Amino acid sequence: MTRIMITSLLTVLMSCLGFTNPGWADESLLGLRQAVTNATSNDPWLKGSELNEQALLAESIAVGELPDPRLSVGLANLATDTLEFDQEPMTQLKVGIAQMFPRGETRKLQRQQKQQESTAYPLLREDRKAQVALKVSLLWLDNFLAQQSIVLIEQNHHLFDQLVDISHANYITTSGSTRQQDVIRAELELTRLNDRLIGLRQQGDAAKQSLSEWLPPELVNKTLPGTLPEILTKTWPEKSINTDLASSTYNDTPQTLARIIQQHPRLQVIDRKLRVVATSVDLAKQQYKPEWGINAAYSYRDDDPLGNDRADFMSFGITVDLPLFTENRQDQRVAAAIHRRAALQTEHDLVFREFVAAYKKTQVELQRLDEREQLYQQHLLPQMQDQADAALAAYTSDGGDFAEVMRARIAELNTKIMALELKVKRHKMVVNMNYFTVGMAAGTAVGEVLANRETESQL
Repeated sequence: MTRIMITSLLTVLMSCLGFTNPGWADESLLGLRQAVTNATSNDPWLKGSELNEQALLAESIAVGELPDPRLSVGLANLATDTLEFDQEPMTQLKVGIAQMFPRGETRKLQRQQKQQESTAYPLLREDRKAQVALKVSLLWLDNFLAQQSIVLIEQNHHLFDQLVDISHANYITTSGSTRQQDVIRAELELTRLNDRLIGLRQQGDAAKQSLSEWLPPELVNKTLPGTLPEILTKTWPEKSINTDLASSTYNDTPQTLARIIQQHPRLQVIDRKLRVVATSVDLAKQQYKPEWGINAAYSYRDDDPLGNDRADFMSFGITVDLPLFTENRQDQRVAAAIHRRAALQTEHDLVFREFVAAYKKTQVELQRLDEREQLYQQHLLPQMQDQADAALAAYTSDGGDFAEVMRARIAELNTKIMALELKVKRHKMVVNMNYFTVGMAAGTAVGEVLANRETESQL
């Protein structure tokens, strides 16, 4: 495929996967769209796939040609007593040529089969791009989660520092073992918070190293943006579900879902393989037809010992094999091809069921995540903040327990991090759902390639 075609396919793929941001506001940051585009455009597997496709197209030309003619040169009927060429009248120098013609439409079907095999490669590349986009997106989101969790903890770190200072002040102004316990508790929670930061940095470093499989170091080492990108879940043509909680709907019909899943590149690849196997059945049936051959030869004879001229010979012939005993050869080859076609259809059905079930499972989980995220934003986060403020106010006025203050602050921080995890998990769900519907928007450029292949295979 040309560079323009690859660029067009990447643009379609990004739209299909739901990335709507046309660019990146800050080149110093590694956006999700930039990561996916770079990974899919620089994947060496795609180049290998193109080379394999070109190899099949070259083979399709070769297998459609007649086999090479055979040239034979021989010396016939030479007298063994004297080894004289002119002694016997039947001694000849024979030059012949023979040409075989494959059975029935074998050449045409073999060329068609190779061209059909080549049509799977554009689809394989689309599936590969979608898989790479999915993997890179999930790794980017893992990195984003670790980075923003660190930001949340660092933003709340001063609150725990203040709690340590408050516990120290109360311990100085108040006697008793209870205030000393408060100091120890505050310092312990601060230490745990620092340990949590180290653990999150470890997770972020691991996610970056995983991204290095797909991205160059100069991109991997970039900082991620502070907000999640807008990703749309692709539903039916000209419709989409926005990431805004209030606009999310779940009204997919089984018939429409089945039609969309059927367009997935992986299923389309199996459909192409089914065509290849169907051609294999036709090829196997050609074995019932005879294979023909023609031959011609010119035989030169020397003059006799007395100098009299001897006539040279010309010979022509036709050869044909007789496929009379077909039970254990031709019949079994046809049966084997039919069984392979049935087995491939079973594989198609299994992958289709797997995709539909996975899509529906992700869809249900996405709906529940939306409900949880709404609960966090409208109730849990405000309530946790109110609880933490009230506990601190009660403690500073000598009317509350320091342990309750720490529990409230830790619970508030955990709730913020959980809300962030829900957002990231929702984006992961959306990316997964969009993988199953990737064929809906990625068919235009690939369709042109496949249409050309179909036309060539019918010539």
